[in-house]
Amino acid sequence: MTVLVGGVGELFQGDLDLGRLAAESLKNDGLGPDVMVEELYYGAVAVTQRIEELRPEALVLVGAVRRGRTPGSVERRMVTPQSLSRDELQAAVGDAVTGYVGIDLIIEVATGLSFLPRHTITVEVEPEYVGPVEGLTPCAARGLAEALELVRMEVRRLPLFQLAAHLRPLVASDRLHPAPALVVIRDLLGQLELLEREGSWGRAAALRDQLRLEIATCQTDAGMDGEDWALWEALVEGVDRVQSAEASTPPVA
Repeated sequence: MTVLVGGVGELFQGDLDLGRLAAESLKNDGLGPDVMVEELYYGAVAVTQRIEELRPEALVLVGAVRRGRTPGSVERRMVTPQSLSRDELQAAVGDAVTGYVGIDLIIEVATGLSFLPRHTITVEVEPEYVGPVEGLTPCAARGLAEALELVRMEVRRLPLFQLAAHLRPLVASDRLHPAPALVVIRDLLGQLELLEREGSWGRAAALRDQLRLEIATCQTDAGMDGEDWALWEALVEGVDRVQSAEASTPPVA
């Protein structure tokens, strides 16, 4: 799964420079061979053209965004693309061609031009000072540390989300006969959808353990083929792997 992690910011504009600093840090993380990390400080039209060129399956944008929250606070948002009218798209492109860039504007332009990946996540830090100065305020610096961990977490979770998306149509139809394990895996996939949308694991761990038990005690449909077994086992192992990695990550000070 190809992923573009973009640090969105305005160069040396106080806390609005946070996205560039995030990208600089994440480039040294070794997030994986299919993960590209870039600084997106140029105009939103040029950024959209870069998205078109790379064609990532997932996009993670990180930066400072003014939304009236407590300075330094961090928020993860799953983007649900909204259709833009012709006038709205023209206004967004008009702002973008001047060289202005921001997370919201990138989303608007990329959505209007049909280049926004289906899975797009933003990790936002509320800025405190946005004037021309080099460096971040202390609260934004603390927010940056938390935002970096959220981006790393998101990248770890993406293959699990991709696997879940592949599995859903296979277990939603009537190709498999009713069985206790089938009920459990459908519930688990629902919890993973909640994780993708809201960032909350919910009952995923308990359902994973229950699914493992149902498989071990043969509470499955006899008509399952080799692909079914491989995908079900991969789902259990994927939840294990991601939750173990997150449990071993120390909290941000």
